[in-house]
Amino acid sequence: MATRTLITGATGFVGTHLAQYCLDQGDEVHGLSRTANAETAQNIVCDLLDLDAAKRSVANAQPEVVHHLAALASTGRSWQDPARCINDNQAMTWNLLEAVRAEAPEAIVLLAGSGESYGRPQDLPIRENHRLAPTSPYAIAKTACDLIGGLFAEAHGLKVIRARAFNHAGPNQAGEFLIGSLVAQVATAAASGEDSVTLLTGSGDIRRDYTDVRDVVRAYRDLALSNTTGVVNVCRGASTSTSEIVALVAQAAGDRVNVEHSVDDALIRPHETPEVVGSPDLINRLIGWQAQIPLEQTVADALEAALAASA
Repeated sequence: MATRTLITGATGFVGTHLAQYCLDQGDEVHGLSRTANAETAQNIVCDLLDLDAAKRSVANAQPEVVHHLAALASTGRSWQDPARCINDNQAMTWNLLEAVRAEAPEAIVLLAGSGESYGRPQDLPIRENHRLAPTSPYAIAKTACDLIGGLFAEAHGLKVIRARAFNHAGPNQAGEFLIGSLVAQVATAAASGEDSVTLLTGSGDIRRDYTDVRDVVRAYRDLALSNTTGVVNVCRGASTSTSEIVALVAQAAGDRVNVEHSVDDALIRPHETPEVVGSPDLINRLIGWQAQIPLEQTVADALEAALAASA
């Protein structure tokens, strides 16, 4: 079913993938961002920190579905300016929901939350009823936005999906994330004509639950069309170690560049959670969704995109 869709953060990593996927499905897509991106959607330039601007943008788009992806989305950078990360993320979410309440109250709103809201797992896999115990400014900000969504649903009757996505990766991801950083380093080495590259990471034993971004955006759209509301995890349901990710990068690099791995003690976080795995059982029961793209393909496609960008 085609819908009139508004995507905030439409020029970001996930936003560009979601906009293209929705367009491919026949949706009328309005991409809201601070900068233009006319290639993938009808663009609306808007700063969500401005409530009046947010209301005008929603009024102009008259969406049936809203995907709220706009955020200051880096855990690492959130430590550099924690107050801005927390304040801006909350303000953007509050203003968007106020705008939807005023101008498109029947729209379905999907808030792109984070598995980081759960913090250190009490048990694995992490289910939707796990306690919220964020451990970084970014995670605190995303948790606050998640709770704001719950408040607007309870107090104002908005139809809100609080999608808690775990780690995701794919083509054109920024270099501040693990897979994005590793493939960028390999691509730079290949473009420079180097025979080998040594990838530095923290502990190789840290395990995280990775899903391809193209599976994630499929989950977002399917959830929005399902009349589902409330909290839903978006995750593969299996963990992969940092060392295994490096091995997949080396496999994807093939004979173009020899990839070596070295653990840098300076990158090891003393209190880092050893393993995070989410449960996809609820989303599977609700809409039949499960991750389809193997992690090998995710890494290979991410590397090809990085190689093309550095050529």
